[in-house]
Amino acid sequence: MDKIRVGVIGAGVLGSYHIGKCLGNPRVECVGFFDLDALRRQTVAEKFSVRAFDDLSSLVDSAAALIVATPASTHVDIARGCLDRGKHLLIEKPMAASFSEGRILVESAEKNRVVLHVGHSEAFNATFTKLLSYGPKPRFMEVHRLAQYSPRGTDVAVVLDLMVHDLHLILRLCKEEPDYDAIAATGVPVISNDIDIANVRLVFPSGCVANLTASRISAKRMRKIRIFSKDNYFSADLDSGVVDHYFMTDARPLAQGMPFNFQKETVAPVDALEAEHNAFFNEIMGEGRGVGVQGKEALSVLKIADSIMQQLQTKT
Repeated sequence: MDKIRVGVIGAGVLGSYHIGKCLGNPRVECVGFFDLDALRRQTVAEKFSVRAFDDLSSLVDSAAALIVATPASTHVDIARGCLDRGKHLLIEKPMAASFSEGRILVESAEKNRVVLHVGHSEAFNATFTKLLSYGPKPRFMEVHRLAQYSPRGTDVAVVLDLMVHDLHLILRLCKEEPDYDAIAATGVPVISNDIDIANVRLVFPSGCVANLTASRISAKRMRKIRIFSKDNYFSADLDSGVVDHYFMTDARPLAQGMPFNFQKETVAPVDALEAEHNAFFNEIMGEGRGVGVQGKEALSVLKIADSIMQQLQTKT
């Protein structure tokens, strides 16, 4: 079987991870990478013993598929240039800086009949996969994603930097889009010039309510999802892999004590980035379709994010 010729655009922290994974994948021929920073090109090329292109167009010509790991504000121009030249594309989240830009990329992928996947890697988190396997029917959700400050990602608000992960996970849990007129959002800039901490309330047609908090200025890291549903409560820690499940076992009156059982499960971690790559390459090869996060699914996330940002921008 011929190997897929893959190039990586952007060689920062995430880009370097992608380069390493490509080099270790037996189905991939990593043709090289491009980065605007000449010193970084030299450093990464020496670290991985891989070719550094000093011209983006040459890298695109050399590859059948590209992975874009540049700042979100640059995604639309870089990605459109790849898609319009018939290249399959895996682009880091968020797919674009706005819904309108994201739609341009989805339409370009459809027009050129190429694969467009988006790096919402939390979809491959083993803890989230386990949570989905319970088949929860959420009535109320509380989601926290807190991180310590890092300059990476601050070219966009925390909604597009961090909260997009959870907006996507909630869409997979609820299997429906929220009522856009009922979205309520608050947020403030603290360290950067954009929103650094935000809280959002979403209401879904089914009646489910989701509260999300995202912060990139926290003292400690946290990634947790709590779900309340009929006769069930789930608490999933996406970092530790622990899933707590409280569930109703009989119909005793509450006056006789809470009639709940408790189950704790620790999920073995998987390499989410490797799983994301395999889903992308499988799609290119026509194997196991539908596992990865495709462009249209990521576009729904951007639609919600746009509505949130419109509210936040009117309040700041």
